Amino acid sequence: MVNWKKLQDLNLKDVAAKTQIELSFLEALIEKDFDALKRFNVKGFLKILSREYDLDFSDFVEEFDNYLGENSPQIQSKTKTVTPKLDSYTNKSVSIMPFLASLVLIVFVATIMYYFDNIKELFKNEDNSSSSVIVDIVGQAQTNLNDIKNSVVVIDNNEDKQDSEFINEDNNESNKQDIVKEDNKSTNEQNLSKENITESSIKLLEEAHFKANTKVWIGLIDLKTYKKTGLVKEGDFNISLKTDQLILTGAAALTMFDEENKEHKFPIGISKRFLIKDGKITSISAVEFMKLNKGKEW
Repeated sequence: MVNWKKLQDLNLKDVAAKTQIELSFLEALIEKDFDALKRFNVKGFLKILSREYDLDFSDFVEEFDNYLGENSPQIQSKTKTVTPKLDSYTNKSVSIMPFLASLVLIVFVATIMYYFDNIKELFKNEDNSSSSVIVDIVGQAQTNLNDIKNSVVVIDNNEDKQDSEFINEDNNESNKQDIVKEDNKSTNEQNLSKENITESSIKLLEEAHFKANTKVWIGLIDLKTYKKTGLVKEGDFNISLKTDQLILTGAAALTMFDEENKEHKFPIGISKRFLIKDGKITSISAVEFMKLNKGKEW
């Protein structure tokens, strides 16, 4: 680690944008203005700077502690709480997994009810159409039978009875064939409808889309090689869902669209953590993030 005075060579505005630390704190740190620094969470900010820029603040902390010991600890205890710790770099995290699980369950139930009603209506329409076709066929068969009876010369009662039975058998056979054709047609239409429903439900996006109104720092960790990549984005950006990886962002407000193009909003003030696995992206807690990252926060 290098001495903390390396900060003097950096652009303090860029440091403040990357770490979400107030610029006034950085300026007081460079000038070693201990009286001004008392208002801030000094050790918390130094921990962030040490991690992000590999800096050693041991001598500065020792000198600052001596100053506090010599200048009224009671005032220090009152002023230390003026500026709270940044939620984006504390271990406390607000899990939204119960909310997401409830949302997914509601969407799943609504989808099932929607498709169930449509399929039920489809069966109902098909049954009505089949019934009307059967009625028409039977009516036509009866009409044809009456015409045949009127045109045939009756020789005796036995021959007439045999002829009628023969005609009825032919008509019944024809009716059965027509009914089988209608049933096959109905079955094919149902199968086609189910295939269309299945095809429309498996179309997933290959990138997650993010929207941000300000600059936001993004850290990527490849879950195969554990290689880390840090970058700063401003405005909209996309992240591929083809690579299994972890994502850590700064405290800026974000809107994320997942593989199904569903919108998820995240407020300002806390870091966001995501897991990309098997082409899907989900929001995870700090504990889950550290577990997947071999116990490390970053």
